[in-house]
Amino acid sequence: MTRETVRRRRVAIVDGAQRHDLVVPIHARVDDAVRAVGSSTSAGGGIVVEAAGREISPDTRMSDLEDGAVLMVVDIATVRDRGRARARATRPLSAEDRPLSAWWVLSGLGVVLAAVVLLTQTGALSAVRALAGTGAAVAAVLAGTVFAVRAPRGRRAPLAPIVGSLAMGFAAGAALVPPLPAAGSVLAVFTGTLFAAALAGLMGVATPSVTLRAESRTAMTVLLIIAAVWGAALLWHMDAAAPAAVTLGLIPVGQRVLLAAVVDVPPGTFIDYGRFQTTRWTVRQQVPDEVLSIDDDEARSLVQRSTGRLLTGVLLLVVAGVASAPVALPSFPSDDPLVLAGRIALGATVVIALLLGARRATAPALRWISRLGAAAIVLVMLIALIPSADTGMLALAAGVTLAAGAASAFLVVPAGRGSRSLAWSRAGDRLEWMAVALSLPAAFLAAGVVEALRGMMAA
Repeated sequence: MTRETVRRRRVAIVDGAQRHDLVVPIHARVDDAVRAVGSSTSAGGGIVVEAAGREISPDTRMSDLEDGAVLMVVDIATVRDRGRARARATRPLSAEDRPLSAWWVLSGLGVVLAAVVLLTQTGALSAVRALAGTGAAVAAVLAGTVFAVRAPRGRRAPLAPIVGSLAMGFAAGAALVPPLPAAGSVLAVFTGTLFAAALAGLMGVATPSVTLRAESRTAMTVLLIIAAVWGAALLWHMDAAAPAAVTLGLIPVGQRVLLAAVVDVPPGTFIDYGRFQTTRWTVRQQVPDEVLSIDDDEARSLVQRSTGRLLTGVLLLVVAGVASAPVALPSFPSDDPLVLAGRIALGATVVIALLLGARRATAPALRWISRLGAAAIVLVMLIALIPSADTGMLALAAGVTLAAGAASAFLVVPAGRGSRSLAWSRAGDRLEWMAVALSLPAAFLAAGVVEALRGMMAA
């Protein structure tokens, strides 16, 4: 290090679009250097920050800074006004912008129509079912297309129109199943899910909104996976309990896959491949371009797309799983140990994964979707357990519930005071990973896949 570097500091001061490179004595203050370039922080509306974003006091000596430091003069009042204007311009659609209540009414109508269609016989009221299915199909396509076309580019689309259109599309597809001898609830769910997936794809193609396009494609992918499950059950001539159990077991695994796949950024954002990758995997590999910078609009759009994907995917998975839970867990038979163990493990793993996975959710909607889904599955398990339980089992369940309630009441006080335990957090992570890993095997046991494979091998 030269004597010149010891006695002086080379700093760069950025004020708006202007950059000033200075060589300042080490005994000078930051405020002296800022005033030397024509800027000032004495008015009370400006501060000096480093490149990392840390605020620096104007009385800081240059000897406390590193050589080559970059200092930026920020006007707090201007930044606050811009942030408020940007928040007003990019706020989510409110009730004044779109009649969200009408979309929720459409969702309710779709749910009611789907329930009536699935709970009645296929051949009953075939003319009424065909008429209702045709009307629902027209309403779903028109509503989804109109909303997709009119969706603004720079705003995050609400979930109500997406849920309403897809619910009505599912009801339409389920109602339009012809009254064939082989037609049943499995075929109705399969066609309804396929129709909803096609409608989600149509919305993704028709919309100019990047966020709605990402949400629609995620919904289409999730619905196609669920349709594949019910289609496989239809080919293997299985009853509705088998695909319902697999659909319920897909919730923990689907959440993990969504968390790993919702962020879409160029590969060059993370690694400078041109510098660090000395050997290519193949001779035809294209080295990704290096991403040197990203502005706030790109970051905001990325966050909106990722959050929309996660919300849409988790909501569809939880709704499909909760709707399948009464069919997947109708009872706990004691004559088949494998099915009994599979149903108990299925309900326990899904509930544990939903409750423990809600801890890391950043959006309040994600936490409440997971918690409400877990509560609904517990209620379904209790309803299925009560008819087949004897007095001793009910007393044991009541005692366990009372002990859990008492423990929760005692833990409220330290949790309310902000107490945290890293050991308990790590134990919760391990338990959650075990639940995620065992959910699908438990679903296969509950679906009776082992018995089906035995029959296939014996044949």
